Amino acid sequence: MAFPAKEAGTLYEQVFIVEALRRGLQPHLPIGDYLPHDLVVYGSGSVCYRVQVKGTSCEAKEVRTHHPSMRGRFRVTAASGRNKKIVDCSEIDILAAYIAPWDLWYIIPCENIKSMCVWLYPQPHVRKGKYKTGQYETYKNDWSIFENKKG
Repeated sequence: MAFPAKEAGTLYEQVFIVEALRRGLQPHLPIGDYLPHDLVVYGSGSVCYRVQVKGTSCEAKEVRTHHPSMRGRFRVTAASGRNKKIVDCSEIDILAAYIAPWDLWYIIPCENIKSMCVWLYPQPHVRKGKYKTGQYETYKNDWSIFENKKG
């Protein structure tokens, strides 16, 4: 079922909260929606992380039509604010990107985000006879960042 963007964002935030609680983390919702982060999550040792939650429920359209060898490519926008600028690591610590059809999370440290478009490949794709994955695949379902101390 497709939702308008604002509703989908709220749904992804709630799914993140449930998954974080299952993992023994303590997510907290700030009052209002004017902050650049969606949640504050207490990890190991009561370290706080500011988390921005993004998600998508459909493959990138250009992939389905023009690049059939890259099916399963998903995009989330690592941006915030009205003018949509790339996430600012002085305002968030982690981008949590949810791929709804796969029920899969990418927990990406802010400093590793290189552009506003974050391309995710839940399933490796074959290109030129070799399996390829995206630059963010090491963060697939890797919740261990919440076990580390921020430096």
